[in-house]
Amino acid sequence: MFFEGQPGRPPPKRRGRIAHSCDACFTRKIKCNAASPRCDWCSHQNLPCTFDRNKQKSPVNPPEREIHPTPSTAQPYQPYAPTFTQDLHFAGRHLGNICTFDGVPFFSASGREWIAACTGDEFRFRQPSPESTLVQVASAAELPLPDLGFLFDELRHYQSSSFALFFPVINASLFESTIKAAYSREYSAASPGMNSARACIFALLALTSLTVHGPKGYPLRYSDQYFEAAQRLLPAVFGEPVSVDGLQTCLCCQGLAGNLYLVDHFLSAAARFIYYLKGNVSPHSTTDRPLLIDQHIRELFWIIYVCDKGLTMVTGLPPRLEDSHCDLTLAPDTQPPQIRGDPSPGTYLHTYARLATLQSRIYRDLYSPSALRQSDADLLRTIRDLDHELEAWKTTLPPVNQPSFAAGRRTPPHRDMRFSIFHVQYHHCMVLIHQTSSRCAAWIRNQDTRGTSSSLAISVAASRALLEEFLESRLELGPENLLFSLSYFIQAVIVLFCHVLSQPLEGDNQEVLRLMGRIAELIQRSAYQQHPRCYTMRIETARGIILELRRLAECAIVKARGGCEYQAT
Repeated sequence: MFFEGQPGRPPPKRRGRIAHSCDACFTRKIKCNAASPRCDWCSHQNLPCTFDRNKQKSPVNPPEREIHPTPSTAQPYQPYAPTFTQDLHFAGRHLGNICTFDGVPFFSASGREWIAACTGDEFRFRQPSPESTLVQVASAAELPLPDLGFLFDELRHYQSSSFALFFPVINASLFESTIKAAYSREYSAASPGMNSARACIFALLALTSLTVHGPKGYPLRYSDQYFEAAQRLLPAVFGEPVSVDGLQTCLCCQGLAGNLYLVDHFLSAAARFIYYLKGNVSPHSTTDRPLLIDQHIRELFWIIYVCDKGLTMVTGLPPRLEDSHCDLTLAPDTQPPQIRGDPSPGTYLHTYARLATLQSRIYRDLYSPSALRQSDADLLRTIRDLDHELEAWKTTLPPVNQPSFAAGRRTPPHRDMRFSIFHVQYHHCMVLIHQTSSRCAAWIRNQDTRGTSSSLAISVAASRALLEEFLESRLELGPENLLFSLSYFIQAVIVLFCHVLSQPLEGDNQEVLRLMGRIAELIQRSAYQQHPRCYTMRIETARGIILELRRLAECAIVKARGGCEYQAT
C-alpha cells in the first residue's frame, strides 16, 4: 500500500553489543545522552530509564539507520518536537507516518507518538466499519428493466451533459445493440450476453441519476437501486464472453462506488476487459479506418487509464494498467463531439489523458520502490523535471481557467466540472511532486525548509491553494464530483496538519486552522440527503476527519505556546 521501508538498511547488530542508548531512546531512534539517573528524554517524559534490551534471549529486529545529526553537525534551526522528525519524511505519501488510503488516515505507532508529543492529545476519530460504506446488494428486490422511453430520455440527458465530455462511456449507436440484447435477446458481436447488457443499462441509469439530474433531480433517489441491480448481475457478467457491455458496466460502477476498495476492484476488472478487447493498442496503428466499435473501445481505454492513474495517486497502490503494455498515442486529428454553446470546446478527456500520463510518471519516478532508492541529486532533478512538465501541461488550458497558487484572484467566467477537476488535479500533482523532497538527507537532518523556494514550502502552498480554490473561486462541487474531491481535500489538510505540528509557532497557522474549518463547512453544505447512503458515509467521515485534525493542530499550537489559550477564528 505505502512504502515504509528504507533502502540500504544496515545489517543487524550483534545482540551482545553494549547499549549506549536507553531502551526508550533506542526504540524511538533518538540520540540519548545517557545521563544518570535518567536521560533528558526519559526525564522530560517521566519514563523509567532502563538498559535491559541486551538481556533479551530472542533476537530483535535490526534498528533503522540513525538519522539525527550529532551536536557538531546540527543546524541552528530546530523544528518543534525534533525527536520525532524522522517520522515526517515521505516514503510513499507518508506524512508523519500518516497515510490516507481510502480517504481515511492510518497512523503508525511512531506517528501516533509524534502527534501526542506535539499536541498532548490523541487522534480520536473513530473510523466507520467498512460495511457501513458498502451497498447492501442482497437486501434489494430484483429490479425490472425500465421503460424504453425513460431509458432513451436518460441516454439523451447524459450525452448532452458536461459529465459526458469527461466520461463518454456510452456510444449511442453501439448502445442500440445493448438494448436489443437486454430487452429482446437479440445478440451481436458488440452485445453477446443478456446479463452484461442488463447490467450495463442499470449501471448507466445509476450514473445518470447521480451526475446528470443534480441534487434536486427526481431520479436521484433511484441511484442506489440501479447500482444494486447492476452489482447483483456482476457474477453473471463475468461468466459471459468479454464484451463492451461488461466493460461499460465496470466503468459506470467504479464511478459510483462508495469506497476506494470497490473502485479498485471495478477498475481492476475493467483493465482486464480492456486487455482482452485490445483497447490498449490504438486501432489506427493497424488501419486507417478503424471500426466504430474499435474506436469506442479505445476511448474506453483512455477513461480507464485516467481513472487508474488518479486512483494510484490517491491510494499509492501500483497501477492496474502498466504503461509498458499500453500504446499511449492519441488518435490523430480527433475531433470529439462538443456540447452546443461550450465556451471551451476540446478541454475534456484528451486533456485529462495527457495529465494522466504525467501522473503515471510521478508515481513511477517518485513513489515506486526503485524511485525510493534515488540519490538526493537524482531525486531533486526528477522533482524539477516533473514540475516543468506539469507547468507545460497547465499551459494547454485556456489562460483564464489555468490553476494558480493565487486563489481567488479571479473568478473563471465558465465554471464547470472540467476545470474543477483540472484545478484539483494540478494542485494535487504539485503536492505529490514536491513533498518527496523531504526524503533528502539534508531535510531529515533538521535543516530549515521554510524558505519560499523550498519544495516542501511549495507542497504546503499547493495544499492551501487546492482548498482555497474551492472556497474563494467557488468552483463547482456538485454531486458528480464531491465524492471525487474528498480524498484530495483530506490529503491537502494532512499536509497542512503536519506543517502546523512541525512549525506550531508560525504566524499563518491561524489562517490554516480557519481554512480547515471552512473546508469542513463546505463539505457539509455540498452534501444532500438524496445522496446514496454509501456517499453519505464517505462525506460524513471526511468532514469528521478534517475537524479532528483541526482540533489537534490547535492543540499543538497551544502546547507550543506553553499552554496559553489559542483561538482560531
